[in-house]
Amino acid sequence: MKASDCKCVVCGKQAVAFWPIVDPDIPEHPYCRVCLNKAKAEMLVKMFGYGEREANMFVKIDNQIRNDKKK
Repeated sequence: MKASDCKCVVCGKQAVAFWPIVDPDIPEHPYCRVCLNKAKAEMLVKMFGYGEREANMFVKIDNQIRNDKKK
């Protein structure tokens, strides 16, 4: 199943990815880009004590790196 065949579990828009993909025992859910970025930032804040601003910048940089690798 592709994420693009699903709807975001948060807002109902077309999904772009399943997340979190950490462990086969942890269920992943489809997210649209906006909701995925928010979920990643919230995880960084909770797990590593980043501030909200730093977490959002990290997610933005991570997205840019992933897009560059696709080219």
